[in-house]
Amino acid sequence: MSTIDPLEFRRALGSFATGVTVITSIDQGNNPVGVTASSFNSVSLDPPLVLWSLAKNAMSLSSFQNAGYFCVHILAASQQDTSNQFASRGADKFAGIDWRRGIGNLPILSKYAARFQCKTSYQYEGGDHIIFVGEVLECDRVEELPLVFHGGKYALAKTKNSNEKPGEAVNIAAGTFSDQFFLYLLSRSHFQAAHKLQKDLCKSNLNKEEYLALTLFGMGGSLSFQDLHDRMEHTGYSPSHGMLRDMLERGLIVETMKGTLDEIKLSLSVKGRKLYVSLLAKSKAIEEELLDGFSPEEVADTRDFLKRFIQKTDPGIPDLWQ
Repeated sequence: MSTIDPLEFRRALGSFATGVTVITSIDQGNNPVGVTASSFNSVSLDPPLVLWSLAKNAMSLSSFQNAGYFCVHILAASQQDTSNQFASRGADKFAGIDWRRGIGNLPILSKYAARFQCKTSYQYEGGDHIIFVGEVLECDRVEELPLVFHGGKYALAKTKNSNEKPGEAVNIAAGTFSDQFFLYLLSRSHFQAAHKLQKDLCKSNLNKEEYLALTLFGMGGSLSFQDLHDRMEHTGYSPSHGMLRDMLERGLIVETMKGTLDEIKLSLSVKGRKLYVSLLAKSKAIEEELLDGFSPEEVADTRDFLKRFIQKTDPGIPDLWQ
């Protein structure tokens, strides 16, 4: 009889980071079944064999034992919801999941980091689990970071940085740089993301200065010409009296305090706010489109990095949206 505390044993095992898989098969009625499992491993390259294990009290155990085939899906970092869905008991695990039939009528998921369609070769008892060994009949992979489980929580897999030094990204003597040049990557990502909104700005007959002013009015309320200038001077754009007159004539802004253009206060009109909100909604839709396929952890890490980068490089620029 083992004297090891089961809870401490579980915690110790949690120190070993694993990938997360969804393993699927069919029941006697040819209906799809699936479970989330981290007990996946390779066995042999020649022949190609893999193994995984399932608890003896699992509701789907008999299906996996009798089907003759199973499919292992190594989940991508963005598939945490899929992992949770297949880990639930009794629910329709395939609801809202894009899948089709594969070898042996297996249900195979359309999204994954890697996928192995297998014929069940052996089954062994392993304590309170059954160990399944399968011969891989077909495998597929895509360039996606895998979902990781560590210490009882989901984690993010990150590749180690290469040995290339930052200075090697730029060759001053030759006047060249590689795609490891950080400022190039930062600039290109900004321009490519901003380019997606450019068509909507053209349709709205707005240039970059006017769009920036529109968002500043939208966030800042009533602003003077000097207020706009102070916020825009570090962006590479600056307001002009002509720009404000044009925005007034087009009904995008209204005067909230009379005087000269240097003295008056301006704010968005009803028409201007409607345009501002529509462009803001478009920007949010573009963000969601661009971030699709990245895990919440990747997005959170990137946001945190950019905030720290802004602080580190701040030469005293006022907060644009204050």
